[in-house]
Amino acid sequence: MRDDDPASDDGHAPMSAALDQGPLSGLRVLVPRTTTGLDPLAIALTAAGAEPVAVELITTVPPEDPTEIDDLLLALDAGYYTWLAVTSAATLPVLTSRAEEIDSTLAELVADTQVAAVGPATARALRAEGVHVDLVPRGTSSAASMLEQWPALSGEGRVLVPHADLASPRLVDGLRARGWQVDDVVAYRTLRGAPPEPEVLAAWSGGGIDGVLLTSGSTARHLVELLGPPPPGVLVCCIGPSTEAEARRLGLPVAAVAEAQTPAALVEALASARTRPPHPDSHPRRAPR
Repeated sequence: MRDDDPASDDGHAPMSAALDQGPLSGLRVLVPRTTTGLDPLAIALTAAGAEPVAVELITTVPPEDPTEIDDLLLALDAGYYTWLAVTSAATLPVLTSRAEEIDSTLAELVADTQVAAVGPATARALRAEGVHVDLVPRGTSSAASMLEQWPALSGEGRVLVPHADLASPRLVDGLRARGWQVDDVVAYRTLRGAPPEPEVLAAWSGGGIDGVLLTSGSTARHLVELLGPPPPGVLVCCIGPSTEAEARRLGLPVAAVAEAQTPAALVEALASARTRPPHPDSHPRRAPR
């Protein structure tokens, strides 16, 4: 889930005829990112008739000391690893930039290594960098799915797992339990984004936002920290079960969970939630405008 341009400089998709048709016609939907280019999530919302409102709920930064990553990438280049497991597209800017620092590209570094991507979005991001992808698990984009479909160990095998500082150890622990030798490294840190613009805060608290799409547990936490809990009537939709679990832990009224962890599926979940009668325990919804 990344970028390009039906978004304007202020992070809002331009109003167009698309807003007059589609299953989300007339809705304004908060998207947890700052859009500087084409964003598939914003594109999918606009195509469905909604107006995306982009907010930087999270930001990612590389580790303060990249020495360990550089050393592991050199080992990757030498064919030391059987597999590279990429659990988030957010690791790619760091990996590609560090590859450049050692006068290479990520595609060159993994020429003799098999590559696993946690889901379709991550696989697309890898292929955009010229990287071949050998494994994309079916079903949910999660460590559990990767483990279920990971090939059996034959002889000695070593896996490199770059990940976020807040990542669950499930994949690393699961691979080690199956006999794989695993080197894991923090490739990026996830931080709370900048405070939203006053007009976004006013729209959020004043009933000007109809839905919010949450793409990780971090976006759920920082939504509450930066904007506060959703007002009555806001449809909260989550990209997967782990995001849903964190949202519910925070007391957010989850209206829907995407059946697949893709932009299209998340927008479809929002469209379905819009047409369903509200649950008795949920906040009342505003009538579509």
